[in-house]
Order: sequence, then structure tokens, then C-alpha cells
Amino acid sequence: MTVIFGLLGAVAFVTPYLPSSPTAQIDIQNLQVGIYEYGGSWNEFAFALMDVDADLTSLFNWNAKQLFVTIVAEYESMTHDTNQVVIWDIVIRSKEDAHIALKQVRNKYNFHDITPSLSGLNATYSLHWDIMPHVGGLRNGVIKAIKGIKFPAPENEPPM
Repeated sequence: MTVIFGLLGAVAFVTPYLPSSPTAQIDIQNLQVGIYEYGGSWNEFAFALMDVDADLTSLFNWNAKQLFVTIVAEYESMTHDTNQVVIWDIVIRSKEDAHIALKQVRNKYNFHDITPSLSGLNATYSLHWDIMPHVGGLRNGVIKAIKGIKFPAPENEPPM
């Protein structure tokens, strides 16, 4: 039993030092803003259409059980210095599925701010990953994929 625990401890210790070189490209093809009623008030929601090309195969090794991958939009607003919104995610369970090549994919989750307005703000988009190992602690990383894209003015007006 002691030998097994020793081996598991060695695996947990060595795994973070294994080399990896993940790559990602996120191209925002279309970014639209619309005004919708939410929580009794009118708020701006963004809708992103994007191409995602990421090669995360180097993150898989003998201790990687699965990857949790998200695309995060980050921006500054008048009330908060840092805002981060997860707009898309996927769970990858094998090395064979670790190359993501998606065209014209929409954000999966509501894309809105705590304040009612997004228009005029600049957002950067990045791919975040978390490795869930068989043994040991979680590891994570970020691939900054695209620089600031300005939110356009809303395409509709709230009804009066």
C-alpha cells in the first residue's frame, strides 16, 4: 500500500513539469448588441459569432483525465476595472478530441454586463483551460487569442 501511495505521490509531483505547448486562434466574425428586458429593466446583450481553432493535444498525458475549456471575454467598464464573462465552453475527454476546429459558433451563455450597457467597450477574447488529472492538483492556463474588439451600438431600441 505504501508503494502505491508513493507512486501516486510521484505522479502528482511530476505531472505539472511535463512540457506542453497548446495553441489557439479565436476569430470573432460578427459581434452584435441588442437591448432586451432582463430583471425588470432594459439591458444590452451581446451575441458573438466566432471561429475557434485550438490544438490542446499537448496538454494530454498519462495523468490527464479531461480538459475543461472556456472562451472568456474580458473588458473594463465604468464601474469595474475587470469584467470576465464565460461565453462558451467544452469538456474534452480524450487526446483525439483535443483539436477544436469550429466555424460560425455562437456564444453558449448570456453575454451581458452587470451595468445595462456594453456598447463602446473593448473586449479581449482568450481561451482558458483546466486539466483535471487522475492524481494530483488541477492545472490551468490561458491562451490570449485576440485583442480588443469594440462592442457596437445596439441594433434595436427598447419599446416605450
